[in-house]
Amino acid sequence: MRKSVSVRLEEGVHAQLRRQSLRSGVPTSALVRALVHRWLDEQDEAGEATTGPPGPERERQPGLFGEGGAP
Repeated sequence: MRKSVSVRLEEGVHAQLRRQSLRSGVPTSALVRALVHRWLDEQDEAGEATTGPPGPERERQPGLFGEGGAP
């Protein structure tokens, strides 16, 4: 089953992923997909996975795709 997910990255994080993509030859979209899958797996393991659009309390989660979140 395929599901669509919308991800908002900070400008600096996107730039990091773009540089890594250019160095490795892996498309930026594939890197983002891998990050999202890894984060979802971590949430499942912690029992904290949520669904639906983010509310105010979930809008910004430090470290999610920023410092320490990028491979």
